[in-house]
Amino acid sequence: MGGEGGLPIGGEGGLLELRGWVLAEHWFGYGVTATADGPRRVVILARRAFTRPPGVGWVALLREATGRTEPDRCGVDWAATEAALGTALPGDYKDIVDAFGAGSFDEYLDLLVPGALGTDLVSWGQDMARYADLYRPYPVHPAPGGVLIWGTSEQELTFHWLTGPADPDDWPVLVQYLDGEWQRFDCGTGEFVLRLLTDRTPPFAFPPSAGPFPHWFASWELPEG
Repeated sequence: MGGEGGLPIGGEGGLLELRGWVLAEHWFGYGVTATADGPRRVVILARRAFTRPPGVGWVALLREATGRTEPDRCGVDWAATEAALGTALPGDYKDIVDAFGAGSFDEYLDLLVPGALGTDLVSWGQDMARYADLYRPYPVHPAPGGVLIWGTSEQELTFHWLTGPADPDDWPVLVQYLDGEWQRFDCGTGEFVLRLLTDRTPPFAFPPSAGPFPHWFASWELPEG
């Protein structure tokens, strides 16, 4: 079989053996089925599809993907943050910050967090107007439809929201590369971060998804005490 799925492989007498593995964006499998003429060998090829388990939130999936067991931090004054920026912010971004704090996912996506030293979401957002030419053809927030940065990377790309009159939970994510090229992702922040880490299928397929190593979150906050 091929494509996204295929016909049942049980055969007339059922499935006798099945082994499978993952390579990039595909599932590969080898099996043996029982037929009237005896065992029959089958090879299975299917494209991996990204799915979210019903009823499971993005932050819970990020916790699982990164092995994070620490309790939520909930240390940000979101009312003051949103007042300073002049806009409400996506709920899943706030949930990620409350759960993880300041730090980096796989040392690839560095999260901007309100009040964090060097990575303060508010100060970075307020400074964008000084460098408006870097964000063309988009205006910068607070201009209507302006971009607002929420993440950086040492890998020559940055992460933004495309703000607008719609509910912030509906803001798409924009990635800007060093050469000025933009790429749009029509999903929320939580889905984007998880898929950046785990989804090997285009348009995602960012470097963290290709590695064989476990994902992690590197906290930049000093331990209390």
